[in-house]
Amino acid sequence: MPTRSTFSFGGEKEVAEFMAARGQVIANIEEVYEKAERYGTELIHSTSYGYVGIDCQPLKLDEDGKHLNLPGLVFFRPRGAAWVAPVRVTDSEGEEDLKQVTEKWDKAQDNPLVSGLHSQVWYVFSALEWMFFGFRREFRRGVNEVAPNLRQKSEWVKSAGSGPLVFAEKFEAALYGSLQWSPGAAFVPKKLPYGKKGPPSHTMVVILIEQEPSDELSRAEVMTITAAMITRLESEDCFEYNTIPVMAITIFARMKARVIEAHSTQQSLVMRKTELFDFSTNQVANKNMNILLGFMCAELVGIEEAKQPKVPPNTLESPPKEGRPQRRKSRGGSIRNFFRKGGVEGQR
Repeated sequence: MPTRSTFSFGGEKEVAEFMAARGQVIANIEEVYEKAERYGTELIHSTSYGYVGIDCQPLKLDEDGKHLNLPGLVFFRPRGAAWVAPVRVTDSEGEEDLKQVTEKWDKAQDNPLVSGLHSQVWYVFSALEWMFFGFRREFRRGVNEVAPNLRQKSEWVKSAGSGPLVFAEKFEAALYGSLQWSPGAAFVPKKLPYGKKGPPSHTMVVILIEQEPSDELSRAEVMTITAAMITRLESEDCFEYNTIPVMAITIFARMKARVIEAHSTQQSLVMRKTELFDFSTNQVANKNMNILLGFMCAELVGIEEAKQPKVPPNTLESPPKEGRPQRRKSRGGSIRNFFRKGGVEGQR
């Protein structure tokens, strides 16, 4: 529990009111998580979004991958594909590594090793990790400065070790127990740029779904995003925040992916999703990869808005007949072993 010294605003009454509002925010997000967990199918039918507590909106982008006429609150400002600097190649080995990522998309699905849904998801995820962590970039830099990779240019660090958690232990069985989906990576903001104020509550996750892509939201996406929100709200790092803006990059089978930007409002959980990005050919894959990287390097905005009380009223409607969820058993199982390829891990 936070103490009086935890907060940088108000007196005892203001703190008490803030904590009461905050507790209601957590309770409402927990309700969304629980309804998604109990939902009877892996895809949540669009007619059930209101019942689950979701306001699903399109996330429209321009040709460069930046927001296009986005209404309401904005917490992420993607930099666009054109901002992503070229890879800095210094030797033949580095050139070959780059070709393995950028020139193999056309034939990837013809490879027997990439024919299964599992392999297709991990092929795209592996490429995304290489492009974010593994290659240094030709950004303008000072004298004697080492060329940075995109992770270093971004505002994120991976959630690991003694750093802030993104998924509490109580969610591990549900999030990591499935054979078809799981979180692939989670990130929190760097501390250094924000000084004594501390980093904001923004969070980024990668979700791996070894299933056919769909325009409808999945249980995996809703559960992962709300679990991250609950964990961060209950952590000491985010005690002054009532909103956890989450950016989720979902990778599906069939070489598809999308981006979701999510945050809570007084009415519901807003989830804005892009159209599906295709990674089946060199031409579209490399452009779409840079759009995803522009999202991963997005500017974090709306920090003060994330501190304002946002208490969704408990007025969720009854489930419609079509798409009515059925109670399902809780998922269990051990945590899966994730991709730990030495070439990428060694360069982080």
